[in-house]
Amino acid sequence: MPEEGLSGQVWVITGGAGAIAGRIARAFAAAGARLVLADLDRAREALAARARELGAMSFTADLTQFAEAEALVRWVRDDMGRVDGLIHTVGAYAGGRVHEVEPSQYDRLFDLNVRTLFYCVRAVLPVMLEQGEGFLAGFASGPAWRGMGPGAALYAAAKSAVATFLRSLDEELRNRRRPGSETPAGPTGGIRVVVVYPMGVVDTPANRRAMPDADRRGWIDPREIAAALLFAATRGTGARLMELPVYPGR
Repeated sequence: MPEEGLSGQVWVITGGAGAIAGRIARAFAAAGARLVLADLDRAREALAARARELGAMSFTADLTQFAEAEALVRWVRDDMGRVDGLIHTVGAYAGGRVHEVEPSQYDRLFDLNVRTLFYCVRAVLPVMLEQGEGFLAGFASGPAWRGMGPGAALYAAAKSAVATFLRSLDEELRNRRRPGSETPAGPTGGIRVVVVYPMGVVDTPANRRAMPDADRRGWIDPREIAAALLFAATRGTGARLMELPVYPGR
């Protein structure tokens, strides 16, 4: 993808009404991307307002349903002709030691963090393979990077599954061969995969409400996550940036 920006490229950002997605969307819109923001129907008004602000398109979908992930990709391709990138920000957090956490949290954490990612990647990957290029990014976490999660073992397990899935996908694509050829199709088969690891609390309105007395000086500015993703998305083919740990500035 060109160093000069993302002019004319079509990018889908899921969880599009969220705070992190908002910063990413602004950065990518400023780089010239044509955006499609997707989120749940209950976020319809906030999603539509953000789409209007950025000159983007909006789409409501429950991405825990594969048919709705397919409908999103089909709609984008039919309306805009292609899909150059998917940045999947959908996810969920729940803390609690294993002997205390509600069993229902298992389904919630794995559905929102892992199932939605798999469904979206599964829906968009055939389009990118046909195009011969694309960009896929999902969000893991600090515990997934460090291999520990005291007080959040279930969350760490779900985010570790995200990271392992994306790393495995990268390996699968790198070793993919062109039809009728004995040689690999090139780095990641023309499709780049990125795992983002926020290595701390991200400064969002939801986290401020949840932790009103916390010292936010060590939190991560979501604009830095957006900048890291934009950097990865606009690199040439000379190197791969597959894993992006983003640390607090202080």
